[in-house]
Amino acid sequence: MFRRLALAATLAAACWTGASGASPVRLAHAEGTTQVVARDGAAVTFPEATLAAFDLAIAQGADMLRVDVYQTFDGVQVIRTSRNLADTTDIASLGSPPGPIKGEPPPVGYPVDFTLYNDYARLTARQPIPARGTAFDGMFPAPILEDLLVLVERRRMDRRQRIGLLIVLHDSEIHAARGKAMEPRLLATLQKYGLAGSPDVLIGTGDPSSFARLGATGGNPRVFVLGPSTDRPADAARTNNRMTYGDYQTPQGLRAIRDFADAILVGKDAIMGAYADGGAMPPTTLPGDARAAGLRLFVGGFADANDPVRPRPAAIDTYQRFMTLGPEGIVTDEPARAIAARRHMP
Repeated sequence: MFRRLALAATLAAACWTGASGASPVRLAHAEGTTQVVARDGAAVTFPEATLAAFDLAIAQGADMLRVDVYQTFDGVQVIRTSRNLADTTDIASLGSPPGPIKGEPPPVGYPVDFTLYNDYARLTARQPIPARGTAFDGMFPAPILEDLLVLVERRRMDRRQRIGLLIVLHDSEIHAARGKAMEPRLLATLQKYGLAGSPDVLIGTGDPSSFARLGATGGNPRVFVLGPSTDRPADAARTNNRMTYGDYQTPQGLRAIRDFADAILVGKDAIMGAYADGGAMPPTTLPGDARAAGLRLFVGGFADANDPVRPRPAAIDTYQRFMTLGPEGIVTDEPARAIAARRHMP
């Protein structure tokens, strides 16, 4: 683990020209301003969800890190952005796809939940968006959640800076059905690192029943992650929940969310879409409706695979348009630009 941290820290420092030899005291973002949440770290520079990408995002001044957590077949919680490990690691060059599990359909690709940790530990990360450059492919191990918790604690001490975490659980319904629920394992890990109940560590999921399995988190805020508006949560069939994610975005649906969560995370098109010529549509009522329901609002979908990195002025203008709507946080994998946009708000 410490070898991983040393390599990540060295490269992050080399790539962040704004860092100086001394680490100044950094304050949390000003009250009332939008937090910059680095999804997968500074994933435009380093392969996403690597310790180097997260460390660079911290150096750039991100307020929080969004961490997508999956679980191996034997219960180790790992950081990835896709269930199929072939998308973000070199697993396809190391062996054959895993075989089926009794009672489940044959797997497609290399699902992380069909993989044993001993095999996962052999992997290195690769950039899934080739246009961003592949120079660092094969350089960084694929991390587990505990690797990042150690890194964040070290940087908190180094920089005397609050660094929040938004931990989003994936495939929780799959693991619950196998009798290996993710939620108790996550809470035990947070307890181990003194983060259980911390208001700086948010726990997100797209399944309402996952919140029930979390039980009383003792203060860790809960974030309902809303998928495409026509989709339903993964637990919908088992719980007879007929609501789509779009239904949850109505005033009535938002009030229902308040019964089990403290905040929502939505894609930016749910807040403000764009016309064919790239012009911004008028914002929806969702920001105001969420506030009226007592929910904090996080907005994501910036510079992801379906929204390639645009020229800097256009990107900053986009961030500023969303920040004027007052969300709690902007979730992006190019945090430096979002921070620049916030710094130069008109």
